[in-house]
Amino acid sequence: MARILIAEDDQFLSDQIRQWLEFEKFIVDAVYTGPEACEHLQFESYDLVVLDGHLPGMDGIDICKKFRADGGTTPILMLSGRDQAKDKQAGLEAGANDYLLKPFHLKDLSARVRKLLGETT
Repeated sequence: MARILIAEDDQFLSDQIRQWLEFEKFIVDAVYTGPEACEHLQFESYDLVVLDGHLPGMDGIDICKKFRADGGTTPILMLSGRDQAKDKQAGLEAGANDYLLKPFHLKDLSARVRKLLGETT
């Protein structure tokens, strides 16, 4: 089963996402700050990263750029409450594979996760 890292500073939202993905039979780790996300990405192996665009300690955009610059190829689904076209563009240009605007439905999250993982069902 696929292993997913959630990096989201809103603990309530992070818990909802984690519980939902675990219900969907994924293995999930959750962190709440930018530095924690960087540490996990450096020392652990994941099949997908669900990354908030704006984390304390280090911005999600910068985490994404650093991860890609360091050779990281794991798909990244960026989450953000910022709905301007320039914000989505910044996330995708930083190396995110997809961008999901908050608030979102968990079924929409699942569909995007499965697509990024290459799953058809």
